[in-house]
This record gives sequence, structure tokens and C-alpha cells, in this order.
Amino acid sequence: MTAAAPYLPGLGDLLPGAVTAALLAPGAVAACAYLAGLHLADVRLRRALSLEVERSGNVHADRARLEAAAPEARVRSMVDAEERRSVALPLAGFVVLAPLLLHLVVYRLLGWSLAWSELFVGFDWWIRISVAIVGHVHAVAAYLAFGYARTLHQTSTRDLADDPPPGALRALGYAVLASAIPGLAFFLLPTLVVALTGAFVMPAFAFARDRLLEERRQLGA
Repeated sequence: MTAAAPYLPGLGDLLPGAVTAALLAPGAVAACAYLAGLHLADVRLRRALSLEVERSGNVHADRARLEAAAPEARVRSMVDAEERRSVALPLAGFVVLAPLLLHLVVYRLLGWSLAWSELFVGFDWWIRISVAIVGHVHAVAAYLAFGYARTLHQTSTRDLADDPPPGALRALGYAVLASAIPGLAFFLLPTLVVALTGAFVMPAFAFARDRLLEERRQLGA
């Protein structure tokens, strides 16, 4: 929604500040999804485990199924199936939206005397300019996030702790390199902005790795 907002014809004219509002909306949606997920994940796990102990009316079949039941393996299988996606989607969403959110904070500090309505309207133009000049950098960052999630998923827990794959610096380097394509035409100002912003945003790759490693250790315990 946020990525599409700057391209919707007349959106800024019909609803001033709507593009900035679209930037903030995913944060609220993500928070609601997280809270809902805490409940739904528990329900899903209980349902998956209960299938192995439900009675079918056939005593012999029920006994054979109970003897073959492996709840620990079932839990590990479910976690393994979701691990890559659980890293890729939040990480990609964060590295795409966080730079503009960080810019909004700076814009708020610089325009501290502006009303929120005026600030939203003014920042709409910054989002449009950013998407037009370095929008492809956000796409590169999202692509790297998905690739990094795949790498983490394929890396053993021991290697993840002892020799973690490159993440933050690699992503920052590619983002800066990608921004240089239009940046050369603007005296490298977009590249400088991307580098400064990325220095605050790209450590999310390291955080994702540490979080995944901690979850694996908890599961192992």
C-alpha cells in the first residue's frame, strides 16, 4: 500500500497527507498482526498436535497412530516450515519502510512548529521524490532481505553462531551502489542520504540473525 500510494493518480490532491498516512499504516497493521499471531499460532499448534490423539472409532487404528505419534518432531517440522518466511517478511517490510520513517522523524524535528496536518502534506512530496529517485533501492533492500532469510534458514545453528553470514554491511553496500545510478546525476546527494539512512536501518539484518539464533536455542532446550 505504501509503495503504491505515490503512484495513485490524484491521491495527494484528493486526500492531502494520505501518502504519509499510508507510510504509517503498516506499523499499526503489523502490531495487530503480531498480537493476533500470538493467539492463532497457539491454536494452530494445539490443533496440529490434537490430530494425532483424536479418536476415530477404530481402536486399533487409534492405538497405532498414538504409538507412531511424535509431537516433538511435529513441532520442529512446523517451526522449520515457517522459519524462512518469519524472517523474510518482517525484515523486508522493515528495510523498505524504515528509511522513510526515519526521514519523517527528522522532518518532524526540523518542522517542529508545523501542525501534523501540514507536516503530512509536506512529507507526501518527499515520499514521491524518494520513490522516484531511489525507489529501486528499496526494492534491492527487499530482495536482499529475502535472500538473507534463505541463507539463514540453510545455515546450521552452530555455523550461525560461530561464523554468521554477511548481512548488514553487504546490504548497505549494495544499497549504496544501487543509489549511485541516479545519484551521479544529482551530485551524489541521494547516495549520501542512502548511506546515512542505511547505517541506521541495515543493522536489522544482524538483529534478525540474532533473534533467529535465540529462537533455535530455545527450541533446542
